[in-house]
Amino acid sequence: MTTVIIILSAIIVIAVIIIAVLWVTRKRAVRHASQAVENRLRREIRTSQNELERITILYNNLKTNAQTNSTSKTVATVAIDQSTTPESLAIERHKLETDRNEMAERNRKLWEMSLAIEKEKQHISVLKNEIESKHYAVTSSIRYAQRIQLAVLPSEDILKNAFSDFFLFWRPRDIVSGDYYWHRRKGNIIAFTIADCTGHGVPGSFMSLLGITYLNDLTTNLTHETLPSDILNNLRAKIITALSQHHDKHEPTDGMDMAFCILNLDTNILRFSGANNPLYIISDGELTEYKPVKNPIGQYPRMQDFKTVEISLHKGDYLYMFCDGYADQFNGKTKKKVTYGRLKEILLEINTQSSESEYQKERLGEFLDQWRGSLSQMDDILIGGYRV
Repeated sequence: MTTVIIILSAIIVIAVIIIAVLWVTRKRAVRHASQAVENRLRREIRTSQNELERITILYNNLKTNAQTNSTSKTVATVAIDQSTTPESLAIERHKLETDRNEMAERNRKLWEMSLAIEKEKQHISVLKNEIESKHYAVTSSIRYAQRIQLAVLPSEDILKNAFSDFFLFWRPRDIVSGDYYWHRRKGNIIAFTIADCTGHGVPGSFMSLLGITYLNDLTTNLTHETLPSDILNNLRAKIITALSQHHDKHEPTDGMDMAFCILNLDTNILRFSGANNPLYIISDGELTEYKPVKNPIGQYPRMQDFKTVEISLHKGDYLYMFCDGYADQFNGKTKKKVTYGRLKEILLEINTQSSESEYQKERLGEFLDQWRGSLSQMDDILIGGYRV
């Protein structure tokens, strides 16, 4: 009986030992397996974090390069929980992969846009160079045209020898001008005019050359009997023929406006005729206006013959002839014109202050500059002042 008990006890002890060993072994295996799973998850999390940081850097660079204020999902704020399951980790990895692909596609499009912009910049640069080259060529041609226009204008010495003082306030809008002055002297007779051609710039300058040429031709036999109205009537006929104008109310009325005077330097008898442009005479502080015929030098629907007015001048009288550019200049702030009424006031004021031509010319320029301010000049400007 004792032997049986001993054997049973030994078996129980062995069984207990075996169970203990199995429990310890199982516990160690579970711990190792858990550690392996934990290590694998840590590696996955670390890999995901590295990928996330790389995508975040790419995104920030892309955002900086594109210089855009648009907001997008901030991948840097995706929280990776240490306890994330493999399934949720896989989902996050899939999202990160999707975001990376979207960013790569956007980066590709931005790169293509950058290449297109660079190509367009090069094209614009080529066009800019072509435009600058053409502008230089055109400007050079106009500068040469200016030399031609100045060459055909009469010498101012003629006026110096005929009047006690004078000024020509001339400001072309575009290098060459459609406004022009002209004068010619034969013995004790001087004919002089201020004229305004249709248009300005190159077209106006062509018309001015036409007018100067015809005036030279029409005053070849200038005498004390020559009437300004005859000069204007004949000049109109020549302009109509030269421009092939017809009696068509729809046809543009190209031509010129002018105030034309012939002065006998011995008797101070002045003959005046105007085509839309008047004559102002200031004598003893009073301004008198001599009105023109409301017709241009050119075709017009209601054509009238030009008329001559005879005026007796006195020493010190000042004659003013002008085109419409000064009176029609807009104010830089109010956008109102100078007007002929204000021009009369300006001429009276400066004439009262001084009869010196340079002073009057300077004051006209100062007023005009202050009036228009930053606003560009609207038209050619020409005012002629002549003191008997």
